[in-house]
Amino acid sequence: MVWRFLGISGMGIFTFLTAGAQLVNKDAKIYIEKGVTVTVDGDVKVVSGELLNSGRLRLTGDWINNSILAGSARTGGHVIFIGADQRIAGTRLSAFGNLEFSGNGTKTLESDVDVFGDLILSDRQVNIAGSTLTVKNAAPSAITRTRGFIGTENGGKLIRNTNSEGTYLYPFGSSAAAIYRPLEVIPQTADPMAFSASMFNNDPSVSGYDVASKRENVKSVFDRYFYLVDQVSGTGSTHIKFYLNTSPAPSLAGAGDVKTLLNWSGFRLWEKAAPSIVTDGDFGDGLNRNLLFTSAEPMRPTPFTFGEPSGTADEGPLTFFNAFSPDGDGKNDTWTIGNLDLFPENDLTIFNRWGDEVFRVKSYSSSKAWDGGTLNPGTYYYVLNVKINGDAKSYKGFITMLKKN
Repeated sequence: MVWRFLGISGMGIFTFLTAGAQLVNKDAKIYIEKGVTVTVDGDVKVVSGELLNSGRLRLTGDWINNSILAGSARTGGHVIFIGADQRIAGTRLSAFGNLEFSGNGTKTLESDVDVFGDLILSDRQVNIAGSTLTVKNAAPSAITRTRGFIGTENGGKLIRNTNSEGTYLYPFGSSAAAIYRPLEVIPQTADPMAFSASMFNNDPSVSGYDVASKRENVKSVFDRYFYLVDQVSGTGSTHIKFYLNTSPAPSLAGAGDVKTLLNWSGFRLWEKAAPSIVTDGDFGDGLNRNLLFTSAEPMRPTPFTFGEPSGTADEGPLTFFNAFSPDGDGKNDTWTIGNLDLFPENDLTIFNRWGDEVFRVKSYSSSKAWDGGTLNPGTYYYVLNVKINGDAKSYKGFITMLKKN
């Protein structure tokens, strides 16, 4: 059976309003042609069959899709949620052309959703409850909002496709914490890529990222919320901006007067992310600070939060390790400087205890890391001269080389 809703000469004056509480499709093919508006005063349920929409489908109830063919959607139509609290649910992924949220209440995604056109949040809170929302449209402007935001609950995530060096908004927030804390992904290439992100409105320790486990140059770790960012596809580098509000209580445990971005490392501890370039200003929505992270390589799944440095040294984005053990066990066999690979304009010199130069190299990096050579174990002294964001910096300190007998 085929049901086709047709406008008159494409003028868009035909409106269909269900007399019952829902529109249910079982094995039919339903087409909503361009220029037609169909309003459903209740739920839309696709049990089986197809629902192809080139017009405008408005509903006051839930969207429930159990059909692999349903996809309301890749044909460029609009699906508009105009009711109070509404859900997108079902056993199958739902594909929409353009997806818009209005009305009132909270909108909840309980199943995976693909959006091939624009995602319009308006002023609504949209919760991704353990599912995935993917915006296939690679235009930076594909997500728009007034005061609306996305909450990611129970592992929910937002994925955006990119194909430009534009700014891609991830409008995260939490009604429970009454905060809007977005991030922006800024690819450094126009090659097609995709990035996934989530914001968890809880102490990172609850999710297995212990805030007490940190480098010695990190004094404290923000414990109110954190992000998880991943590069789903593509090999290009990227910038990420994390936005926050430092008032009214400028403290780490409170609103967060922090100037250091942290990431959870492979050593299962929090360390300074590179670099943390801080910019203060009026960014709207009560946001007055952003911290910029630069990834020179493709992103891996990485938790991020904010922190307070120990104050023992002005190390900027760099992390200096005070020991290494070149004993061939594959662990700490070379002396590396965390995040230095991002700043290749550098010169490193290492001296022994008598002041003799034992190692020197320009553009020191993890690929050129010092393994101690044939030198004896002991304490050595380093001098690193490096340009960080155009500023010349010099760092000095001691490192201990440990070797098994």
